Amino acid sequence: MNQAPAASAVENPQDASQLKTLSILYYVFAALYLLPLLVAFLYVFMGAAILNGSVHSQPGDEVGGYVLIGFAVALFLVAIIGGSLTFIAARRLGQRRSRTLCMVVACISCLSVPLGTALGVFTLIVLSRPSVKALFGEH
Repeated sequence: MNQAPAASAVENPQDASQLKTLSILYYVFAALYLLPLLVAFLYVFMGAAILNGSVHSQPGDEVGGYVLIGFAVALFLVAIIGGSLTFIAARRLGQRRSRTLCMVVACISCLSVPLGTALGVFTLIVLSRPSVKALFGEH
């Protein structure tokens, strides 16, 4: 005698569609996260130009060069870490794995106003549904 599959085992097409959309949006958001790397390289070149004396600068302007390079390093680290986490979340959403990681990245995305906030809130709403929890293997 055949039994009907459990309600949690049946995939809701709306949930699957929204998870696929979220995955694509997180790939796009990861690319946007990496755009500041271009600015970071610009700051490194400007700081190096100040330190090398390539630009007309006053004595004591070396501090400005170090500040620019330090800011570039900080920007570089934030872009690499944020972009990597967002890329990993995009992959995990597509694979329906690591729901907790996806929720953490969604919360972090909320700090990037306005696009990240909209993406993060929508992700949290979708991942909080019991039917989506079941897709990730959680009950």
